[in-house]
Amino acid sequence: MTRSPLRARRVRATTGAIAAALLWALGAPAVASATAAPPGGEVAEAAAAASAPLPALQVQGNQVLDATGAPADLRGVSILAPEQNDLCEYCNIKPTSELIDIAAAWNTRALRLPVTEIGATTDLAAYDAQYIAPYVDQAVDLGMYVIVDLHLVRDYGDAAGAVPRSTVERFWDYIAPRYGANPNVIFEVFNEPINPANWSTWKAYIQPVVDGIRETAPDTLLLMGSPQWSTMLNGALTDPIDDDNTAYVYHLYPNQGAPTATLLDGKFGTAAQQLPVVVTEFGWNPPGEFSDSITAGTTTNWGVPFRAYMDARPWINWQAWILDNFWKPQMFDYDWNVLGGEHQGQFIKDWLAGEPSVSPCATHDAVGAAVSVSSTYSAAYGGDNLVDGDCSDAGRWLSAVGDATPTATVTLDAPLDVTSVGVYSGFGAGSGTVLVDFTVEVHTSAGWQQVASVTGNTQAAREIPIGVAGVDQLRLTVTNPSASTTEAKIARVYELAVHAG
Repeated sequence: MTRSPLRARRVRATTGAIAAALLWALGAPAVASATAAPPGGEVAEAAAAASAPLPALQVQGNQVLDATGAPADLRGVSILAPEQNDLCEYCNIKPTSELIDIAAAWNTRALRLPVTEIGATTDLAAYDAQYIAPYVDQAVDLGMYVIVDLHLVRDYGDAAGAVPRSTVERFWDYIAPRYGANPNVIFEVFNEPINPANWSTWKAYIQPVVDGIRETAPDTLLLMGSPQWSTMLNGALTDPIDDDNTAYVYHLYPNQGAPTATLLDGKFGTAAQQLPVVVTEFGWNPPGEFSDSITAGTTTNWGVPFRAYMDARPWINWQAWILDNFWKPQMFDYDWNVLGGEHQGQFIKDWLAGEPSVSPCATHDAVGAAVSVSSTYSAAYGGDNLVDGDCSDAGRWLSAVGDATPTATVTLDAPLDVTSVGVYSGFGAGSGTVLVDFTVEVHTSAGWQQVASVTGNTQAAREIPIGVAGVDQLRLTVTNPSASTTEAKIARVYELAVHAG
């Protein structure tokens, strides 16, 4: 959720609200931006299929349905705010149009378009022409719903430094009549209000904004955030917004805890049994350069259980954060390679494609191999757990108390050309019990050789490059098993995931 400015690469002439309304009333498709990148491959197929506007959206009970009565299925991704796209000095930057093409190729149904640089004096006509309209048109042409997200992360109200209601009203007074007749467009009214942390105060602030939107956009689906970075939607259970086409937003990251059913029910799941809920932000990457204190988590211990929860509740819609190589937690490295393994990029892409949910530690080339260890804490946490494909807390090897250098040796069924090994360690969602200092050795016909020496580790999922052919054994030697000052000094290892090329 690191935010950042990109000079727009495309500008288009805009049309008036009346013309837009007539266009959509006649069922004509939007006109693509003149300088949009020509679609190809999967994107071309999506564009060809998008010959007419999508069905309008309407809240009914706790669901968002389309005009045919089918669930809306608003799954998708957020992209980088167009005006923020050139801030990164070390990234290989892509134009916003290419990000939207990628989102379409990833089977995005609802694209979230952040609007970040809005104030009391912003030239909204110029802003719209440069940063909103071209990308709304492109997304619509590609057959997606598009969420115009007023991406403010601020206190709200009349206090010093807060966003006055007049600024929010001014934005929507301009945007609502321009897009209100377009059934593909959704409005996210205020991304993350922070304080005052009170639902009643928030409702009193935002209800007049909703009423104003309805004067010119009576049918548009609205997405409603809440105080404390959109984490207080439960207030709507007893005091909902006075509107019959509003869904409620929740934003979820690993800093809020492990995504157990108990935790998620309390955050938004129980409310979603009565209210329409859209999780418009969630994401994770392992601790390191692609995450921060809010977003640090792993696919195995955060992404997989979160997906299981959401897949079991298809009435809760979602957009993952963020299809980018800069803002955290990004889905690509700086050169636009999709981040896989314990990073979220490939996992989100597969989820949108309907692929099975698989933990990166569950499928590797040493599952079921023979293992010997220097000690065990108890029989339930033996060495065989290191290659069982189970990265739950119950599926760990624990060394014995007093073992100064816990050691595990994996003997492969046959020699392999090993490209890397994933070292998964720790306990639960915390990082204080991960392995701190350790070495990795490999054995070939030439004997043993050390291929990695790791010190000061804080990552629960650590991928170690190997690049050695003919490996028949691997050995992990731990010299500092934990940074915790309250837990026993033992090695806690979920898996040694061997990857062969």
